Amino acid sequence: MVGGRTPLGSLLDLVPARVATSPAWCSAIDPVARVVLRGVRTRGTAGNDRGEWYGATAMVAVSAIEGEWRGTDLGRLAPVEPPCRFGFSSTPKRPSVTSVVTTIDRAVQPAT
Repeated sequence: MVGGRTPLGSLLDLVPARVATSPAWCSAIDPVARVVLRGVRTRGTAGNDRGEWYGATAMVAVSAIEGEWRGTDLGRLAPVEPPCRFGFSSTPKRPSVTSVVTTIDRAVQPAT
């Protein structure tokens, strides 16, 4: 079950989606994202000489969840600790859902 916007989600609401998902914006905010959200990158490479940009447009808290794995209850909702890291992305400690638009361009390689 999802809850309301997170504080970061409220800030994301201030940026029009067309701007938030543009490679220029993603490149401009990458240095800030690297400091404020450890492990998060908004630009990088997708391999084979392709540039890749991640533009976040929304973020809401996860307020409840139920599930099981191979017949075993997964338990209560808890902070993500240690943080999972994959690609040039990461996850916040507080469970949430983030809407992200990925742009991949063969012609442009961002500086990393």
